Amino acid sequence: MKLRIYPDPILSKSCAEVRIGDSKIPAILDEMAQKLYKWEGAGLAAPQVGIMGRVVVIDIRDEPKKLYKLVNPKITWKSDEIVESNEGCLSLPILRKTIKRYESVVMEYFDENFEKKEIYATGFLSCCLQHELDHLDGILYIDHLSRLKKARALSEFKKIQEAKG
Repeated sequence: MKLRIYPDPILSKSCAEVRIGDSKIPAILDEMAQKLYKWEGAGLAAPQVGIMGRVVVIDIRDEPKKLYKLVNPKITWKSDEIVESNEGCLSLPILRKTIKRYESVVMEYFDENFEKKEIYATGFLSCCLQHELDHLDGILYIDHLSRLKKARALSEFKKIQEAKG
């Protein structure tokens, strides 16, 4: 698995649901989790490693620590309250921008054993879930910015990438 960096076109494509019971999925989730820790991220969605299936791993390294392995996740409820979230992304390294997210969400998903689960999330976990679900729909966090702010962010990102060589 190789991390895809913007402007890789795979990052702007929607993912298909995976077949529940697909024997390859647990191994993919395990490898994605290893990469998440190696790259020191909070979340990693399948398209970020070139896989076009609806799978995500998240570990916000909060107490209690919990690694979420999400298969075919979907948000079923969103709070009315909106919060500002200072976000970054492994696929847009170093760049951080403030965007608006729902303060709380409920997400349904299947775990790595294909058991149906539900998460009620608030705060950072809620923002992370929304961020990763966006990836599955071909949306990057900078796509939530106004046209002008997005153009500035991409210009800043380009300068960062050029400085890195």
